[in-house]
Amino acid sequence: MACRTASVERVADKTVSAKQQIDKLQAMIEAQEEHNKANFYKQIDEHLASAKLTDAREISYTSNIKTEYVSEFSLDKIASVVVSALKAAKAATNPAYPQAPTSQEAIDAYADVVNAVAEAAKSSSNSAASLAFSMNRLAPGTIAFLFASSINIQDEETFGSEAITTTAIYYRLMESPRDVELSAALDATRIRVSADLATYKKFIALQAALVDALADGKISFEMYLLQDDKYSKKAAELEKRVKDGTPVAKAAKGLVPEILSVEDLGSGTHKALVNSAVEKLSAMGDAYKSVVERTRSRVENGYF
Repeated sequence: MACRTASVERVADKTVSAKQQIDKLQAMIEAQEEHNKANFYKQIDEHLASAKLTDAREISYTSNIKTEYVSEFSLDKIASVVVSALKAAKAATNPAYPQAPTSQEAIDAYADVVNAVAEAAKSSSNSAASLAFSMNRLAPGTIAFLFASSINIQDEETFGSEAITTTAIYYRLMESPRDVELSAALDATRIRVSADLATYKKFIALQAALVDALADGKISFEMYLLQDDKYSKKAAELEKRVKDGTPVAKAAKGLVPEILSVEDLGSGTHKALVNSAVEKLSAMGDAYKSVVERTRSRVENGYF
């Protein structure tokens, strides 16, 4: 299923050229589905093998395509995918074990996962590529996999200064009796907090990738400010949810951290990338001074 944001639809309705270019983008990414699906399934097999889940079987598979301006967060266009995924997980869950959560909190948490994966696919930084895949437990024994791929076009005369991007999101739901054994002790809150923690780290990584893309001249200063503000707000929201919902006790080993703790928020994984970008930006003049100072402060505070 393909969808477009309202802003893209307005441009497409104005000129034949715009509609043709958007249709071409969607046709290109549709043509990549077989390749992308094979890559997606390969990553799933590797992650299942790493988690020692050899008995997993597919419950459902679907894909969605969305076209938008690069800076847009068109979550409304993929919300139906999120709700459907959670309902499918609930229906598939063994009634002897806790059912998959379908509360608004659970929907919000998984929507953020989908959004982070899609944003990673849209990123112009190579460092974000690994973030375009996600493995999440929705309930004991029920695991959701996501993968996203994106292509874009920039035509200032037709679309303005910002690029149009088309993103394909692939979704696969699987169940594993073995995972039920490993994670039956986990409650809905712990599962949700684990997802929020992982998604928080994705958005921090996306912010690191933004600084890197700015330093390499792949995005404009204005685009950086716009995207960084959106990612910062989402990261702060997720950080609060983790801190408010983190259980004190240890979690069962499996697909979630052994201990869910706010101390797990900062990883230091992206320091080298960010510091390298700051060095480049420092040599690019006073126009980038505010970004350099903000980023250095974040590094010093353990943000990255």
